[in-house]
Amino acid sequence: MRGKFSLNKLLHNKKLMVLFSVISALAIWGAVHTVSSEDVTTITKTANLSLENTYAGNTGMKIFTGVSTRVSIKVRGSWFVIHRLTEDNFRIIGDYNEIKGVGEWPVYLKASKNSNDSDFSIIDVVPGETTVFCDYVDSKTFPINVDIDDVKIDESTGYVLATPIVAVENGTVKIEGPKSVISKIVSVTAKVDEPKTISEVTTFSATLTAYDENQKPVDTELCSFAGIAKDNKVDINVPVHVKRKINLTYYYKHKPNGFKDISEYITISPSSIEILGTPEQVETFADDISDIGTFDFNHLNLNNMKRTIELDIPQGITVLEGTKEVTVTFNFDDFVSKTINLNLTKQNTMVINKPSGVNYTLTTQNINVVLIGNKKSIDKIKPSNLSVEVHMDDNRSAGVREFRATVKVSGYNDVWVYYGKSEPSGYVAYMTIE
Repeated sequence: MRGKFSLNKLLHNKKLMVLFSVISALAIWGAVHTVSSEDVTTITKTANLSLENTYAGNTGMKIFTGVSTRVSIKVRGSWFVIHRLTEDNFRIIGDYNEIKGVGEWPVYLKASKNSNDSDFSIIDVVPGETTVFCDYVDSKTFPINVDIDDVKIDESTGYVLATPIVAVENGTVKIEGPKSVISKIVSVTAKVDEPKTISEVTTFSATLTAYDENQKPVDTELCSFAGIAKDNKVDINVPVHVKRKINLTYYYKHKPNGFKDISEYITISPSSIEILGTPEQVETFADDISDIGTFDFNHLNLNNMKRTIELDIPQGITVLEGTKEVTVTFNFDDFVSKTINLNLTKQNTMVINKPSGVNYTLTTQNINVVLIGNKKSIDKIKPSNLSVEVHMDDNRSAGVREFRATVKVSGYNDVWVYYGKSEPSGYVAYMTIE
């Protein structure tokens, strides 16, 4: 039947079978030739150089430039083998014997296999030589100076720029690198990158720069700044402070009534100070700073007419000109002191604060009353001008008891009674409680 396919006829077609045999033979020959023939290829790899476990490295030396370099490894072998190779099949070995000290030195490179594979061979490494810079490793810690010269304050606020703070622990930085570089550095400064006018506390980004003794920048490209970002950036906090004049004030008690203007007798030096602080701090602490204390005439005598008082300045507030203390002088040049031996009697002694139902007997005794005041008045005062108040309070226990007695001076308003350097005020008086 016409058009019907016959496999038998196809297989007995001599011309067709000859053509098929030729094509098959060529294919088999090509496959065998591809697998078994030699070829050459190039593989690239990064050579990471190090002086570890070398004589130079054991002396503290390190490679600072030329640590990494790309090399081309040319290999020959079976086409099937070499075209499956990667850089992981090789290692690059450096010959460091030429390194004699600080400086640039040649390092000769060679490649080796990472296995015992014998189906290929290394025929070349390009480049076969590279140059490295070596130096001893050194480090040093520097305080960080701050440059905010281009940062301005909005004058309408009345504020001033305060001392900037570097947001780095202890305000220092440790720099590590080649000894030849570290030895040149004498200072490190953080300079604000983008300064502007401010009216409140502001944080700026700043770049650290190392300087030599001539205040010229030192190239620290080969150095590392411990704890600092790779671009050597740090944050700087710039506070704004208000400046205020504080008039120093004081209080007093037990002042004689004749002293109308106490300022005539007390001089404070300096009488005022100027402080700097945040607006909140100054507003909060201004009154506390101005108060230098209370002067009690009960404990003021002619032997301590000048006192030095340390100012109590809260942390965060700065006193301009560095004032830390003030001097208080009592101007009592025309005053004198006199002691009167006073006998306590029922006539000149009054017991106050006596508990109800308690009886007492005033013990026979004398007290030495120290008077201080204007000489004209002191010379005229007699025991009859003195009266005593014994403060009994709530002491009900029977027997001879000790109480405090205060003395009043009549007829002279420019005199006070001195009871000693410190509290309690009053002389010791004894009474028998029944």
